Amino acid sequence: MDRLDPRSDRPLGLQLADLLRAEIQEGIRRPGSQLPTESEFQAQYGVSRTTIRAALAVLAGEGLVFTRKGFGSYVRNRPPLRRVSSTHRHAAHRASGKPEFDTEAVAQGLVPSRRMLRTGRGPVPPDIAGWLQCAAGEVAVIRSRLQLLDGVPAVVSTSYYPDWLAAGTRLESPDALREGPDNLIEDLGHGFAHGVELLTARMPSPDEARLLELDPGVPVVRMLHIDYGKDCRTLQVADDLYAGDRHEFAFEWQQDGSGASE
Repeated sequence: MDRLDPRSDRPLGLQLADLLRAEIQEGIRRPGSQLPTESEFQAQYGVSRTTIRAALAVLAGEGLVFTRKGFGSYVRNRPPLRRVSSTHRHAAHRASGKPEFDTEAVAQGLVPSRRMLRTGRGPVPPDIAGWLQCAAGEVAVIRSRLQLLDGVPAVVSTSYYPDWLAAGTRLESPDALREGPDNLIEDLGHGFAHGVELLTARMPSPDEARLLELDPGVPVVRMLHIDYGKDCRTLQVADDLYAGDRHEFAFEWQQDGSGASE
């Protein structure tokens, strides 16, 4: 068997996954290329279909390959969107006149789009209330949308706006905001002064996996993004759920000590 050791304590499925992973990372198997069929794997490595499927399941769980029934398995060809946290973050969307998600996507050669899921007034969940500086269950304006990159679901974004800021404004509109909510908030006279970001990783719920079209084993990253005004009142809380295999997160800092605090 080519580079597989049946005498090793390491299962053959993991050995095959190691081999394929190295070939993908070294560029031998290019993004978008089709992997061998099960019959071709058997002929080349002399392993069972169970071993082949175990190897592909490992790589799918790592976000390196995906399988489509009836078509085969492929090396994933989705360039990750780099989500940058920095003190200059708001300056980027001001310059573009577009939402932050769109601004970052376009700069990286990706095509952003979105589908509105929910807009209206509703109760604030307990884990959001403290950040929004209100009581759990208090009514706020809520905007939820599915954001896509090149037509592929990438982020479920749910934003909460305090009633004193959003009531009677276009933040209550059921339509997507062309300029993005951040630009609109500034147009309403509320400047961003500082912020906080919290990231946690976990496995998705079945509904989240369906909405984001995640392959088995792919995690999600939840980012809570809280913006404050100059008077330290919360302007918005964004609860974003990122597909773990379609994003990378960067933190920019400067030598004078100022860095990302959004």
